[in-house]
Amino acid sequence: MLTITTTARLDALRQRADQAETARADTNRRLEELLEQRHVTGQERLDTRNEAAAVRDELEAAKQLAREVMASETRTRSVCDFMMRDASAGLAARDRTIAELRAELDRALGQPAEPELPEHTVLQFRTIGGGLVALIAAPDEDRYDRDPVYGYQCLTCGGEVSGAFRVEDGRRWANEHAAVCRAIPPAVAAEKVGVRT
Repeated sequence: MLTITTTARLDALRQRADQAETARADTNRRLEELLEQRHVTGQERLDTRNEAAAVRDELEAAKQLAREVMASETRTRSVCDFMMRDASAGLAARDRTIAELRAELDRALGQPAEPELPEHTVLQFRTIGGGLVALIAAPDEDRYDRDPVYGYQCLTCGGEVSGAFRVEDGRRWANEHAAVCRAIPPAVAAEKVGVRT
């Protein structure tokens, strides 16, 4: 709701800025026409001077309005950025709490916990044997010509492949492995035969 209101306010501020810019451009054009008319006729009529002064006043008012709108938009953008950072931090904390609670529940129920995902995991796929395959982007120091290199690692059978320069290729490889990998995670296999790990 707050994002919608902030977006609507930003749109309104942008519209006001556009109107102020249009008014300023119109005023500039009128001023140039008056100055050109004055130059062509060579007359310094009082009404022309008054009209030029009024146009200048309008121009200054339009500039002031444009400055106010830009300042307001900057403040609004700053508030939006703060709210986005705050929401992202809240989501990250919630995700950590959920992971901790799941692990605690698994320990309490005696069920095997999911293996820890490797660093730089982009996606994960469930194998037909119940394990996980992680699609991984190479860390920055292992990148080729600043482009990330993608690969996968099976957390059950240990299979891994890397060398894809497009995320689509790495995702396809990981998904294909997950579709054929029949390895059963060790904790699940031990539980099926009645052995506690």
